[in-house]
Amino acid sequence: MVKEINVGLIGLGTIGSGVVEILQKNSNLIRKRTGVKINLVNVCDKSSERAKQLKIEKICVSDYKLLLKNKKINVIVELIGGYEPAHTIIMDSIKAKKHVITANKAVLAKYGYEIFQAAQKNKVNVLFEASVGGCIPIIRTIEESFSSDHIESVYGILNGTTNFILTRMNEGMSYEDALKKAQELGFAEKDPSFDVEGKDAAQKIFLLASLAFDAKFVEEAFTSGILDLTKKDMDYAKELGYSIKLLGIAKKENNCVELRVGPCMIPSSSIFSSVNNEVNAVLLSGKQTGEIFLSGKGAGKLPTATVVVTDIIEIASRTRVVERFFEETKLKPLSETISKYYLRVGLVDEPGGLASIAKIFAEENISISGCAQKEINHSIVPVVFITHKATQGQINEAVKKCNLLSCVKEKIVLIRIEDLK
Repeated sequence: MVKEINVGLIGLGTIGSGVVEILQKNSNLIRKRTGVKINLVNVCDKSSERAKQLKIEKICVSDYKLLLKNKKINVIVELIGGYEPAHTIIMDSIKAKKHVITANKAVLAKYGYEIFQAAQKNKVNVLFEASVGGCIPIIRTIEESFSSDHIESVYGILNGTTNFILTRMNEGMSYEDALKKAQELGFAEKDPSFDVEGKDAAQKIFLLASLAFDAKFVEEAFTSGILDLTKKDMDYAKELGYSIKLLGIAKKENNCVELRVGPCMIPSSSIFSSVNNEVNAVLLSGKQTGEIFLSGKGAGKLPTATVVVTDIIEIASRTRVVERFFEETKLKPLSETISKYYLRVGLVDEPGGLASIAKIFAEENISISGCAQKEINHSIVPVVFITHKATQGQINEAVKKCNLLSCVKEKIVLIRIEDLK
């Protein structure tokens, strides 16, 4: 028996156009494999140009409310991105008793708790697999495959732009050249700040942690980006047997969660080290199930659109409304988190500099596991320190004191070291 789903699509940008193309090309395949017939009833976009290119101008309107009034439509697909009007459109769709599918991680990170509560009240489903990780089925894995287990941690390479840049820097490019290449290939925006400052990854790890731990956070993830990294750091990491990746990390400890995003050194033998270019990856650790690793293209028109269409198919098979519950959960203060650290210090090449640094580390109870002067015969030389485990508070205080020394002439670069397998 064929089940029909009538869709109203809002937003004919890159992903929205991809959804239309997939439905035009693969409708028969979808019907054969799943028994679901997807009917694109209406699309909504401010401009009709894309609709003309896709030959769907007859079903294109400029007012999304017309889709909500159409009783034939039972699923709204929101693909305009951003906070507003996306948030209003999603809430209005839910109130109109329409199921919602979105790829909008920003609106879910900010308004997700409100959206999920409204969906349960109105007995509709909200699906959002494409919001995190592109074509990686990470949301479904957390909500379905791990539904009978306690997830203990989530580690992820969650931003294709930064991963592409770091891959190119690891191959010898400067940050500036790697960014330019990413922009030329369409992996980076003209203004890449949201990606390179770690904000995009922070929204994604916030969403994953909320679902993984059934947690309601009132604080945002602690976030740092890749702007302070240089080719030198990539080279020094390689010499030490590490690679550098921007990681989103969520770890549950008792009644609080460690939630952060930042560049991390990981062993070159780690499975994450082989995740390159625009590819994303997530490592989940469950109490009973152990570890599961997923990777795939984290961006792109058709990979992301494919996941959106899969959510439409999933709506057809749902026999119940998903009930999500969240308990208010505190974040572990960043100052109390523990890690090993890499520090690159630009020192004046004169006697006493290293001793002054070592003295400050000792005062803060930080044990040094390794130290190397990387260049000679320069007025300012980079010195690399590797510490044993210490709290972020200890490291921050040490860095603050070191920056006041007359022998320290450059901003100290600090990178966490994560011993991931």
